[in-house]
Amino acid sequence: MSLFSQKSDSISIYYFLAEDCKICQYYSLTMNELHEEFASDSVAFIGLFPNHFSTEEGIQNFKEKYNIPFPLKREYFQTKTKLFGATITPEVVVYNESKKQIIYQGRIDDSYYKIGRRRQVITTNELESVLSSIQKGEKPNVESIKPIGCFISLKN
Repeated sequence: MSLFSQKSDSISIYYFLAEDCKICQYYSLTMNELHEEFASDSVAFIGLFPNHFSTEEGIQNFKEKYNIPFPLKREYFQTKTKLFGATITPEVVVYNESKKQIIYQGRIDDSYYKIGRRRQVITTNELESVLSSIQKGEKPNVESIKPIGCFISLKN
């Protein structure tokens, strides 16, 4: 049985975010568009704020300012951050909750090639490609691509 053949599988898309990260702010429109296209009963989107400086008020302001349609949560104890080994905001993890397997982890697309440097033309949309493959019941052609962004301050 294939990892991607079960329509009943529950898939979560975890975005690791920081409300003051310019790259996270930049991706808000993309995150909203992907949610609009791919969210369903079996595909959930969740924004996690793992940095110690994130506050409920700051997260709520981010949600309102960028019209984020999915839940945003403060990840104070960094449970998912540590589980997935997330180190950057924004970083995305596409996770099969039913099988407890990471399908994809990394960047959203290739908009940024280094901090503060954005491409004029986006050439690859890894997250959209992965979600499209899952929707079709196919294995995605990429498993991870290093994200570019702000570091997550990990607690011991």
